[in-house]
Amino acid sequence: MAEFDIQQLVLVSDATNDAENLEHLGPTMKDVYRNNKMKPFLDQLGTFIRRKELEIEKMCNSNYKDFVHSVDRLLNVRQGTVDLKNKIHTLNSDVQQAGNELAMKKRELIESKKILENIATATETLRTCVHFLDLANRVNVQVENRKYYSALRIVDEIQAVHLRSVIQFEFARHMQDCIPILQHAIKDAVTTEMKEWLFSIRTSQKAMGKLAIDRMAARQQRWRERSNKGAKLKTSHNVNSAVEVAVNEESEVDIQDSDQVKLDFKPLYQCLHIYDELGQRTEFRANYAEDRRAQAKLTLSSMTSSFNLKDRNTDNFESLLQDIVGFFIVEHIILYSTSNFRTQAQLDELCDLVTNLLLRLLSEGLANCQDPDMFLSVKMLLMLYIQTMESYSYPVSKLNDLLLTLFRTYADQLESKFSTNFHKLVDEDDYSPMMVENQDEYNLLQKSFRFKEDRQAARRGFPRTLPFSKVVPYCCEDIRDFVSQFYQFVEGFNQEQNEMDELVKESLDTLLIQYVHSVWLKKLESRSLSQIAQIIINLEYFQGACTDFEQLLTDSRSTSDSNKVTLQATALFRETRKSAEKRVFELVNSKIDDMLEIAEYEWLPASVPDLHSIYLQELVSFLSNVMTATLQNLPDSIKTYVYFDALEHLATMLHDIFLDPNVKQVNMNFVAGFSKDIQYLEDFVTTLDNPNVADTFLSMRQLITLLMSENNEDYMDPQIRSQHYSRVKPEDVTKMLEKLMTVQVAETTPQERNKVRNWGKMLDWGGMKSSSS
Repeated sequence: MAEFDIQQLVLVSDATNDAENLEHLGPTMKDVYRNNKMKPFLDQLGTFIRRKELEIEKMCNSNYKDFVHSVDRLLNVRQGTVDLKNKIHTLNSDVQQAGNELAMKKRELIESKKILENIATATETLRTCVHFLDLANRVNVQVENRKYYSALRIVDEIQAVHLRSVIQFEFARHMQDCIPILQHAIKDAVTTEMKEWLFSIRTSQKAMGKLAIDRMAARQQRWRERSNKGAKLKTSHNVNSAVEVAVNEESEVDIQDSDQVKLDFKPLYQCLHIYDELGQRTEFRANYAEDRRAQAKLTLSSMTSSFNLKDRNTDNFESLLQDIVGFFIVEHIILYSTSNFRTQAQLDELCDLVTNLLLRLLSEGLANCQDPDMFLSVKMLLMLYIQTMESYSYPVSKLNDLLLTLFRTYADQLESKFSTNFHKLVDEDDYSPMMVENQDEYNLLQKSFRFKEDRQAARRGFPRTLPFSKVVPYCCEDIRDFVSQFYQFVEGFNQEQNEMDELVKESLDTLLIQYVHSVWLKKLESRSLSQIAQIIINLEYFQGACTDFEQLLTDSRSTSDSNKVTLQATALFRETRKSAEKRVFELVNSKIDDMLEIAEYEWLPASVPDLHSIYLQELVSFLSNVMTATLQNLPDSIKTYVYFDALEHLATMLHDIFLDPNVKQVNMNFVAGFSKDIQYLEDFVTTLDNPNVADTFLSMRQLITLLMSENNEDYMDPQIRSQHYSRVKPEDVTKMLEKLMTVQVAETTPQERNKVRNWGKMLDWGGMKSSSS
């Protein structure tokens, strides 16, 4: 390398231009200096000089001039070399100085670049950290603004993207440890909002439940109107049945979209989405199910203290049912608006829980309730509740069983209520014809009890007396109310058979038989003719009303069965009416017997009485008063039969007195006096102008006429006997003749003896003996 440098210097020294030499010398010296070869270079330079000197000396020896010239040149070279050396030293100093300055600048530059790079790195790191911390802060801001999904996305972004770039820092490692805490905080925040939403929707879900129940009530009314138009759509096809759903053409707006209900499910969906993102849907499902179960229990338990049916107020119960319906409509919406969150089995289980709690609540609330109207109100609310729940596909079998239980209790209480009413009406009836003051009362009466008046009665003004007593229309009105209330409860029940219709028929029969018929039957034991007569009239109208009741049951029945309903009470009222008529006969005859008991006849009077017996006058007066006053309102057919039976009984009793076997002797004065009694009665019968009773005393008249006849032996002539004595029994003639002969034998007048002989002939006549035997 030194030799190469020397050669370069030689080449430089050979150059003709010093400036040029210097230009080439600089780089050569720079290389020597840079490579730190100055000493070797100087050594080589000295060697080079000595070699050249030798060469010069050699050349001088050979050629002096040339040598001299060469020496000159050499001296020049030497001088040049010295100059060059000086220049080199100078240059070296300059270069050293410049190099030191340059190195110093270079070191400063390098240090500055390092500082700049550190600053840039620090700036970028700080920017990254600030962004990282900003993201971390934005998590809290988003949570405060309830943008939970955005907050969760930021946390995920921090964890997946930004955390690795600053993981070398302590705060980043701390942040890494806090990420699960942040996720949990977001989960807690969204869960808290969801639970607040669950609490806040109680008002909205109650409004939703009320709207759903109101719609169901309107739907029931539409179906009721449609069913009334067609017998085939009787309520054996109820609301929610396939037939009703097919026939119902009413299109209703989805309850969730109704203007009356504003319910935003965003908090729930947001919470579900957050849990999905965290992979914790199962936990949320379990927690939500438990929360809803607790909320359902709380809803019912909160009603326990305020639920009281003793004050006849069902507002709290209605509010509770609205709450429950709204609760399960919300669950229904969630079921069909989410996937793999709620199941129908979970909803059915929850519904079963609520149903059991509701059953217990009702059981306790109705335990001591004796008001059928309250049961009806509860049933109406329950039926709407059941049909609403059924329309959302919830199980209602237990509630239907509850309705059946309520129905049986209601039927018993309704029967008890009306039985008390009937017993009171029948027992407190004054048994006098009902007085109607004006047309309004009359029209109101006709609505509850259809009856007909004859034209003459209808033309009478007001106040007007009606044949029946007030118990008849009042009982009829109660019976119509009973049937109406019964079928109000039955409405909506599913019936495969006619068990409900049979039950109402049996209950009505029980009411009529045990609490109307039985009371009237007991009243027949009374000895008051006016009361029994009024019972007969009441029974007549009630018997007709029973036909209306049968038609009412036929028209009201809850199925399309067209068979006519028949009440056992109808036949019983008919039989009781006959018994009442017999009781009238018994009482009239008993009164006749009482009067006859005080009758005193003188069997052997010395003369013929001037007048009939006084007791007969009282008896006839009694019969007249009974017919014109006491029995006035009875039908003519009954009054005729009363007359017939009473007069027949009187004729029989007089016949028994006339032929009294304990009396052994009578005379013709007795027969003549008895004839006046019979004549008085015959005159009374004539005034009645009734052909049915005209011949009541004919047998007595014929017997007395035969006994008083001067030619009583004519009785033995069959033709005369059939014409004038057809009703006279031969044994009666025999008994009277024997009594008369016992007395008349003592008589001494020829006329009397002639009579006795004729009587003897009659007694000896074979026809009399055969008849007597």
